[in-house]
Amino acid sequence: MNSPSETARKYASMQIQTASNSRVICMLHAKCISLIQKASEIQNDQSGRRLLLDRAQNILAELERVLVVDDDLSQGLFYLYDYCYCLLENSEKDSYRQAISILSLLRDTFNTLLRGSSQ
Repeated sequence: MNSPSETARKYASMQIQTASNSRVICMLHAKCISLIQKASEIQNDQSGRRLLLDRAQNILAELERVLVVDDDLSQGLFYLYDYCYCLLENSEKDSYRQAISILSLLRDTFNTLLRGSSQ
């Protein structure tokens, strides 16, 4: 019998595999924000914090990689991802808050666009 954590992992994997590309982008933004928030809450475990921030940076790098930069809007989005990536190199909580703020706005915008396109 599967453990609850295995079942949750399989469920999350299935959600990602069956989601549209637009939904996956929204999910990546949400996961990145979640990782940064968890990292900012860690007090004494530098390696644990760095691991979470590295995972968030990997998500940002993937978002940059799949972005088709062919106009000013996509170029600006690329720069925002790059800026957030650089903020996570810092070890200051204000930098994390700033990255969370930017990514939250992007997540909310993408969610609004996704809801609007499905109606």
